[in-house]
Amino acid sequence: MSGATSGETHTMRPTRSPMRVRDMILTAVVALIVLTLGLKKPSYNWDMIGYVAVAFSAEGYHGVDLNKATYDSVRSEVNASTFDQWVQGDYRETVYRDPSSLAQQLPFYRIRVLYVGLVRMVHAIGFGYPRSTYVVSAAFAALSVVLLALVGREIGAPVAAVPLVVAFSGFIDVAGLSTPDALACFCCLLTIHALVRESMLVFVVAALLPLVRTDLLLLSMLVCAHAFIFGKRTCALASMLVACMLYGLVVRINGAYGWLTLFNTSLIHKTAYPAALVPSHRLGDYLRPYVSLAYDFTMQPHFVIFALAIWFLLRHGTRTLSSDMHRLSAVFVVPMAFVALHLLLFPAITYRFFVFAASVVAIGLIGQMQWVNRSRHIQMRSVDADQRRRAHSLPPFQRR
Repeated sequence: MSGATSGETHTMRPTRSPMRVRDMILTAVVALIVLTLGLKKPSYNWDMIGYVAVAFSAEGYHGVDLNKATYDSVRSEVNASTFDQWVQGDYRETVYRDPSSLAQQLPFYRIRVLYVGLVRMVHAIGFGYPRSTYVVSAAFAALSVVLLALVGREIGAPVAAVPLVVAFSGFIDVAGLSTPDALACFCCLLTIHALVRESMLVFVVAALLPLVRTDLLLLSMLVCAHAFIFGKRTCALASMLVACMLYGLVVRINGAYGWLTLFNTSLIHKTAYPAALVPSHRLGDYLRPYVSLAYDFTMQPHFVIFALAIWFLLRHGTRTLSSDMHRLSAVFVVPMAFVALHLLLFPAITYRFFVFAASVVAIGLIGQMQWVNRSRHIQMRSVDADQRRRAHSLPPFQRR
C-alpha cells in the first residue's frame, strides 16, 4: 500500500454545490433512455407468470380460476412463440396445467411485498398485470440513474461517467425485467446515498429493505453495522431490529420456503412441486454450485468492476481509506461485502441481484481515481514550487 506523503491534504469529501444544468440534462437523458428501453423492449422473462399469479391471487382467484386468469392475461401480452416457450418442458408445462403446481410457486413471489404492491397500483390506473410488472421496473431503473448521479456527486465522480457505469453494470437489463430487481437497485442506491451523506434517512430505508427483497436483509445488517461502528449506535440497533422483525413477518405471513428448499430448487433440482420437496442429503450437491461459482463469476462484467476496486484499494488504501473512512467504506466495503455474503449463502451468478453494488463501486472507483490523480498533480506542483524557492535562496553563483 502506498503511504501518504507528509503535508498532503487527504479528503474525499467534495464541496457540494448545486448540480450544473448540463449535468442535470445528461442525467435526465440517460434516465429517459433507460425508461424507454425498459418499456419498449421488455425481457418477457418467465417470472412474469409468478408475479401476475400473485396479483390475481390477492384479488381472490385460486385453483383453476387462478391458472386461467394468469395465463390468459400473459397470453394477451406476449407473442405466440414466447408463450409457447413458457408452457413447454416438464417444469413449465406442469405449472401451466396443474393449478396445484402454480399455487406452490406463489410463495417464491409473494415475499416481494413492495414490488407486488406497486404492480397492483399500476394495474389500478389502467395497465394489465403483465405490463405492470415491467412498467414498475422501467420506472425504478430510470430513477436509479438519478440516484447514481447523486451518489457520484457526493464522492466527487464526474456525471459524465454515469452513462458508462449505467451501461456496464446492468441498468438497461433490469429495466425490462418482470422482477423486483430495478426497485431493489433504487432502494439500495437510496440507502448508500443516505449513508454517504450521514442522513438519518438511512435507518428508515435500511429497516424497510426486506419488504423489497428478503435477501436485502443482508444489506440492512451491513449498513446498520457500518453506522454502529461510526457512532450512531442507538439508531443502528433500532433499524436492525425493525428490519429483522419485518423480515420475519414477510416470511411468516407469505409462507416463504426455507433456505434448503430455495437452494435445492434453484441450484440442485428444479421441481414443479416445491412444497413437497425432499432436500438432497448428498454433500456434493451443495458443494458443486460453489465450484461452478468460482469460474462463472470471473466471466461476469461485474467481476471486472470488483477486481479493479480491490486492486485500487490495495494499491492506494492508505491514502484513500485514511482520508475519509466513513464514505469510502460506505461506497466500497458495504456493497462488496453484500456481494460476498450473498454468494456465500446462495452461490448463483444472478447479475441482477448485484446491479446496485457494481454501479456504486464503479462510480466510487472513478471518483477515487480522479481524486488520486488530482492529489498527485497538487503534490507535483508543491514539489516544483519548493524546488524553485530553494533555488532562489541560493547564492547567485550556486544557482543553475
